[in-house]
Amino acid sequence: MAEEIQVARFTEADIPFGKSLTDAEGWHRSFADWKRLIAISPYGMLKARIGDKDVGVAGLLWYDKVAWLHSVLVLKEARGQGIGRVILKNCVQRAQQLKVPCLKLDSVRGFESFYKSFGFVEEFESWRFLRTGEHFPVVAERIKPELLDKVLYFDQAMTGLNRSRSIKAIYEDAPELAFCIRAEAGLHGYILARKGEERIQIGPCVVDKANPECADRLITSLIGSKPDANFRMCVPGSNKAAVELARHLSFDSGISSTRMFLGLKFEESNACFSMMSPEKG
Repeated sequence: MAEEIQVARFTEADIPFGKSLTDAEGWHRSFADWKRLIAISPYGMLKARIGDKDVGVAGLLWYDKVAWLHSVLVLKEARGQGIGRVILKNCVQRAQQLKVPCLKLDSVRGFESFYKSFGFVEEFESWRFLRTGEHFPVVAERIKPELLDKVLYFDQAMTGLNRSRSIKAIYEDAPELAFCIRAEAGLHGYILARKGEERIQIGPCVVDKANPECADRLITSLIGSKPDANFRMCVPGSNKAAVELARHLSFDSGISSTRMFLGLKFEESNACFSMMSPEKG
């Protein structure tokens, strides 16, 4: 008789196991990225166990109107036993308990049917763009701690979501990679980034819909501040202007995934020119 699949909370002690799974998939998620996920959503990460062995993970990060399902991974030698279904079901039930009306995720290509079996619907293509650094002029202003409240207010006004926990965590880890363009009474836009193992992950980048040209200045200022680095930027395919800008700035198209949702559809704002990451929205 097959042993029962158990689901438990994933804590900081489990990070080496989680990182071994993302390393095996080539996701380049650092220890700092894992710690940040737990800090943002302490009860959002789950792990699956069979007997005394950890065999899978999945995570849920929620804002007020949207929950993001992420990091659904099963140990390669343990696949085919229904582990993914069990742990995903737990995440969906958790989102329902929290009464979050919309659950979103980025599906790796080829796995859409797995999520469709839970009722998820395809929405749009989600892009990963890559490029090397360049000596662009740094024309945007660095975000100092006293400006952070303006960033949080601006982000919620533009996106319709309270993402303050995630924004604060990303900013605190790399304030030197945070830039903004000020308006008379607030902001026209801002950009954050975080350091990865092989490249700097750009995002979020959010601009006033009336001033989309600010996205160009923010992205080039960030790249220009670290001209010797490599960069990665996740761009929602629903924002055609963001995709065109990435290509105009000589980003190479990397891989793409499929944005999917379950529940009440939440239309993502075209003010977003770069996502925080596939796991944080």
